[in-house]
Amino acid sequence: MLERISPSIEIVGEADGVSTGLQLIRDTRPDAVLLDITMEDGTGFELLDFFPELDFKVIFTTAHDEFALRAFEYAAVDYLLKPIQNKALMRAMERIGETPHPLFSDKIKLLLEHAKQHTPNNLTLHTQEGLIIIKLHQILYLEAENSYTTFYLSDGEKQVVSKPIGDFEAHLPVELFFRIHQSYLVNLEAVRKILKEEGATVVMCNGTKLPLARRRKEAFIEAARRFAG
Repeated sequence: MLERISPSIEIVGEADGVSTGLQLIRDTRPDAVLLDITMEDGTGFELLDFFPELDFKVIFTTAHDEFALRAFEYAAVDYLLKPIQNKALMRAMERIGETPHPLFSDKIKLLLEHAKQHTPNNLTLHTQEGLIIIKLHQILYLEAENSYTTFYLSDGEKQVVSKPIGDFEAHLPVELFFRIHQSYLVNLEAVRKILKEEGATVVMCNGTKLPLARRRKEAFIEAARRFAG
């Protein structure tokens, strides 16, 4: 399809997983990556997390529309649903040359409205103590450490769960939680400040300062403004 769209597009390689994709990107340094969500050994999000600063544009190509909002946290140029149509692919490729590209199109706004109507109120955690049910508004932020995730709650408690943070990122409502860094997922309701010190820092309502990845800064600021109304 790319070859039919334009003979000037050079396809530098293909990969079927996180590890092979990581190596290919490092070897070829592409201008753009067309990326699926589900791959052989992980997800497209996990692949992008290997790059603290993206020096290539990303177009997601997937059959799963439920990850569209999460994709735009990674400043995706576009999100194409399979089966991919020629016109949609052409528009996506045209956007690669646009700077800056639109982060939140009408399509994304519609998805946000849909997500708000299906937002759960509780989350059940499987900890060493047993099952713990918490309200979403009690969560300040989540911190990743290898395959464990620590929940920091508004009453000062911490709950450690033996699941990677990506599992919770995929299920928590995207209009309320934002992945500001590879290691941190924050509740927008608990964010108090966004500072410019040392690149960018997010200050939570309990005074904790968390790093904000540069490539997620623009999308995070937009999400915070949208949440504030």
